[in-house]
Amino acid sequence: MPYLLDHCFFPQRPGWPDPADRHPVVPATTVLHHLMAAAERAAPGQRAVAVHDVRLEKWVNAIPAVDVTITARPQGPGRWAVAFGPYAGATVHLAPGYPAPPPAPPLDAADERPPSIKAAQLYEDRWMFHGPAFRGVTALRGVGPGHVRGTITTPSAPGALLDNVGQLLGYWLMSTHPTRTVIFPVALERARFHGPPPPTGTRVDCHAVITSLTEDTLLADVRLTLPDGTVWAELSGWRDRRFSGLDARRSGGYPEHRALAEAQPGGWCLLRDVWPDLASRDLLMRTQLGRAEREAYGARPPRGRRQWLLGRIAAKDAVRRWLWERGEGAVFPAEIEIVNEESGRPRAVGVHGRTLPALDLSLAHRGDLAVALVRPPGHSPHSNGVGIDIEEIADRTPETHRVALGPRELALLGSLVAAGSGESEALWFTRFWAAKEAAAKAEGTGFGGRPHAFEVTGAAPDSLTVTVDGRRHHVHCTLVDPTHVVAWTTSATTPEESTQ
Repeated sequence: MPYLLDHCFFPQRPGWPDPADRHPVVPATTVLHHLMAAAERAAPGQRAVAVHDVRLEKWVNAIPAVDVTITARPQGPGRWAVAFGPYAGATVHLAPGYPAPPPAPPLDAADERPPSIKAAQLYEDRWMFHGPAFRGVTALRGVGPGHVRGTITTPSAPGALLDNVGQLLGYWLMSTHPTRTVIFPVALERARFHGPPPPTGTRVDCHAVITSLTEDTLLADVRLTLPDGTVWAELSGWRDRRFSGLDARRSGGYPEHRALAEAQPGGWCLLRDVWPDLASRDLLMRTQLGRAEREAYGARPPRGRRQWLLGRIAAKDAVRRWLWERGEGAVFPAEIEIVNEESGRPRAVGVHGRTLPALDLSLAHRGDLAVALVRPPGHSPHSNGVGIDIEEIADRTPETHRVALGPRELALLGSLVAAGSGESEALWFTRFWAAKEAAAKAEGTGFGGRPHAFEVTGAAPDSLTVTVDGRRHHVHCTLVDPTHVVAWTTSATTPEESTQ
């Protein structure tokens, strides 16, 4: 099925050698094509004139290759239950010939406005991810608060005509709503056909009416009309699942020219998790990770995957921002892999020919947030790298304070709380701990079981000094929200340098 290379969810650099990173998937409408064809093979001389209760249970990935068993079982006169392995199923109605088409109802285009783009821009500007074998929308006719009209020129790939119905629904959602604009079909209540599939190149008018839109689901009824004005197909209860994610059109070339993590004052990056469900997170993961990282992600315990993924994305975006700021062109996330050295320190390496300069990198994650910091080597002559940490503000027990802080730190903490600034002990302790973590990462050693060796020797709300083995790490600190503190190193000096 080579046409599936034109149905890949995720763009990559031209000439990218690993097609699995593009994630080719069998379209739902191609699955429907095979369900109908299987029923017709089971009853020679009959035609599939209707389909009921189409259920699309899960993706049919094209890489690695998979064999799918299609079964067709009679359910009564002219009715067949057809299953596409564990992936999909439907009831197909057969008859010796197609029913006469109904008269086309008058056009109801209330509150319609002209589309803001031409049909070709759907593909040129990457509103849609489809390649040539699935690019069939050749005219956008009108958009309303509850409908969309367009013309589809029947593409060559099996099932591609109905796939373009889904593209028009996607265009409607993206042009009328700002969020959760990624949709994929998951069910179809009923489809009735009044003739054989139109030959490749046939122009078919499509009028889709949105019957319901919720946070998670789009429902639509669709009518497809041939050039002579006869109705070819009527689709009822087309159900799309809505996902969180960035569409490329809104983000100016996402993912190769825009990061998900936001640049922050001080040169670090902050990523907030806005992918609350597992399905959206799976799409995010495949957008961001190459093959080796996807395997590492899958091998991790399920409870730890989300934060691990957020940390990887923040780190890749920090590296990519550093490259873009120095004139680099397109850099896809999959071109960068985040690996860990034996010490545990993260490092960014290029994939499939992408060369990266040596960069000092640090990342951290906590809850729904991840942060990352990149600096060129040698930015601080007395530090082995960079360090960043994020911590949640919470009350800790006196025992936790004694384990984390030495006597002089405890005294400093007490004096800051007693100074009457109104800031809580929990906030000041979190600043101390985040700063110590950042300094330990910059040293390249971590605490090594000795947190008292990393001593906070000076503290203000936005900056702290952490001393270890005669070196003073200068650490900035900020609140990213009412419950989280981020601390990151800026430089390290010796006591002699500090007094000069």
